Amino acid sequence: MSLLEQRYRSVLRLLPASYRAEREEEMVSAFTEMSGEVPDEVNPRPRWGEIASVLALSVRVRLGGVGATPRAFAWGRAVRLLALLGLAHQSMYATSELIGLAHQFTRGTDHQLTAGQPLSFERLMSIAVLAATVCSAVAFAAIVRGHVRWAKVTALLGAAPMVVYFVVPMVLAGYSGDGPLTEATRLALVLLPLAALLAGFHSDFEPTRGPWTLALAPAAAGLALLGWPGAALALGLRDPEWIYMWLDLGMVVAAWAVGATVVLARRRSASWALALSAAGLLLLAARLPALTNLPAGVEWAAVCVQCALLGTLSAALAATGLGRLPAVRSAPGP
Repeated sequence: MSLLEQRYRSVLRLLPASYRAEREEEMVSAFTEMSGEVPDEVNPRPRWGEIASVLALSVRVRLGGVGATPRAFAWGRAVRLLALLGLAHQSMYATSELIGLAHQFTRGTDHQLTAGQPLSFERLMSIAVLAATVCSAVAFAAIVRGHVRWAKVTALLGAAPMVVYFVVPMVLAGYSGDGPLTEATRLALVLLPLAALLAGFHSDFEPTRGPWTLALAPAAAGLALLGWPGAALALGLRDPEWIYMWLDLGMVVAAWAVGATVVLARRRSASWALALSAAGLLLLAARLPALTNLPAGVEWAAVCVQCALLGTLSAALAATGLGRLPAVRSAPGP
């Protein structure tokens, strides 16, 4: 066996063992034939394009689409659901921010976009981040309507300013905002759903066109987010410390907990359980830093309740999802 063939076989280890058992010899023959006779003395290596193609194939096989085994399809569906949940969260936030911006401008009050001097880095990045959240809302609507390419393009456009906003001040200016851990978890809430979108909606997945009611559902949730303080006050819940900790991310945690309970109670598919478990762990990572930033009191207790919900339900969802996955050696699906 030549050195180049050995290295091709090493690259093919990126693929699942079951796939290699069927296709490894064929793929090695094809790669070595394209490369031609190369002596070991020149230290030959697979080309980067070949490695990238094997890596992309590995993602498609493990996160199955059409014709995949039930187990691979379940993992792929879980990743795709995680992408949708992340984009839905960003879409909800974009709606509440846009309406809040319009409301404050009409009243002549300050908004976060008026922070900093005109054309300053702070002002420009605030505007860019808001535009990025709008791109995420467009990406969610596009993927629900079956436009995968547009969803990926707009999601990438939406993530770019967020990365700049969080990373550049910390690296270049030494600014850490609410703290490096808090900023890192906020960035993870943006980048991990984006990675799930790019990996899960691959060429072997056939998109379907969902209804506009689903595509616009995060916008309705964003409106509900704006209406929650007024509803809380109308119910006599006048403790501002208690109310504030269940706004924004707190409301997302509450909605997630309801969804997680429904999935556990109705024994939904493994994909839903795994996707909600991953989303819960992301929310937990985003919420935990608040425990070190808040003094003991009502706010700290509210965050403790949220973290307990996230940790307990995420663990239960993970156990349920892994237990309901199809067997490894299932027959291929239709």
